[in-house]
Amino acid sequence: MKKTMVLGMVLVLGLTTYLLAPLTQKPSVALAGENQAASASSLQEQLKMLEASIVPQTAEDTVQLWAKAVQMRSGALQYALFTEQAKAGAKQSFESFHWATGASSPWVEGYKIVSGPEAAKDKYEVEFELMTSTGKYGTDRAIVGVAKIGNQCFIQSVAPASEKSVGIWNTPESINEPAIEKNFITMKTYDSTIGYRIQLPETIMNKIKIEQSTCKNEEGNPPCILFSYKDTVAKTEMPLGAVIRLSKEQEKLPYYQEHPFIKKIGENKLGTFYAMYPSEHPYAGKEDSAEGTEWLKVLEALQSRIGKSIPTSEK
Repeated sequence: MKKTMVLGMVLVLGLTTYLLAPLTQKPSVALAGENQAASASSLQEQLKMLEASIVPQTAEDTVQLWAKAVQMRSGALQYALFTEQAKAGAKQSFESFHWATGASSPWVEGYKIVSGPEAAKDKYEVEFELMTSTGKYGTDRAIVGVAKIGNQCFIQSVAPASEKSVGIWNTPESINEPAIEKNFITMKTYDSTIGYRIQLPETIMNKIKIEQSTCKNEEGNPPCILFSYKDTVAKTEMPLGAVIRLSKEQEKLPYYQEHPFIKKIGENKLGTFYAMYPSEHPYAGKEDSAEGTEWLKVLEALQSRIGKSIPTSEK
């Protein structure tokens, strides 16, 4: 009888343990979720405290720090200095560009407060010195409004000082590119007879040789525009790239479908245009020479514009 009772107890205990085993796993999953939520909450609290700790107590210091953030292309630092209302208006734009502002060219070389605050308006005017790889690019100006909250000063508004402003403090989508071209540099246009047009800063255009030809090394010998850098020291031209026009039929050829060095840049009713650049630096071994450095700067300027000027009226 005792053996039967003991055996029964063992069976009951075994069954109970078996039934409880899955249940003991559920709290651990929930606990992991709670830990993750707590960790995320902790990070938010930490970020909030960090943001609050860097906001200066004087308006001028806040404006100076904001201008420094613009130079650093740091949307995160700009955002930390904003009032809650200003943050609400800027967050989506900052997030969409991973908290980066400005442009790779032109960039901010320096900045200074040129006026402010205006009478009883707490507004400052900030001037940014802009640069590109080819030299000075002019200045950009912003009107910055500051609000005192507690013992700290926050940015409550940022606006262009005039219609000529580029808006270098904005995310890339909001920078005023027409203002850059209209007010800061003189542009020159090259029009080909194959339906391709390119506009470049005059300082860059003067260093480039452009000729219309055919790409004899490519299948079908398509029409193309060849760009070369004028090396005034060696008195020769170094290749920068080419724009190739392909017909719809040529585009479908396996040769161009698998071509590793062409990139589509636009199209109109005359055809589709592709850019192609040298696979190697023509100044191999002398990349750091004055000519090698300038070749690269001219190439970068060309690449930034090569797909932006194709006539749209012919599409």
